[in-house]
Amino acid sequence: MIEFNKEGETPLDDISGLKIKGICTRRQLDELEASSILEAFLKYTLNAEQVKNITFDTVFLEQLHIDMFGNVWSWAGDFRTTQTSIGIEALNIRQALYRLMDDLRFWETEWDYKDTATRLHYSLVKIHPFLNGNGRCGRLFTDLWLLSIDEEMLEWGSDDINTENETRKEYISALQAVDSGDYKKLKQFMFPK
Repeated sequence: MIEFNKEGETPLDDISGLKIKGICTRRQLDELEASSILEAFLKYTLNAEQVKNITFDTVFLEQLHIDMFGNVWSWAGDFRTTQTSIGIEALNIRQALYRLMDDLRFWETEWDYKDTATRLHYSLVKIHPFLNGNGRCGRLFTDLWLLSIDEEMLEWGSDDINTENETRKEYISALQAVDSGDYKKLKQFMFPK
């Protein structure tokens, strides 16, 4: 039985959407997902011009999630239809994402890129459009957006943010601070320099 118990992780009660049979441990699943995410990362970052042609909208978000998790989960790219431990009500996901993408177009012209990236990432995590992989997809979406405006991708802490460690705790704490309206901690985590 695969257990989902890292802090800030969306638990999955049903792993029937797992495409690969024989995955029995969390480590096996993590390795499979990491390999798939790496393929997606390379797809969008090996050619600098490709990222310039991305339209950062809901359609791209769905495709990015498919690229990241489509080899692993049958529901990759599908917006969730049930309530999770975090995230807005499932029936409001599409509307919230359309609003976020409209906000992004405004932020790009009116705000500093660091403020824009911070709000973009937090909003994607807060909406929580997919059953799982929202943080990872939100981080890559934000990184690709930064590359598209000729900024560097983020380090997201010095350790693997997907494992239980101090970096992950700091990241989760920073996201929780934004729940109270304080973006400073998340911005500092994302842009420590």
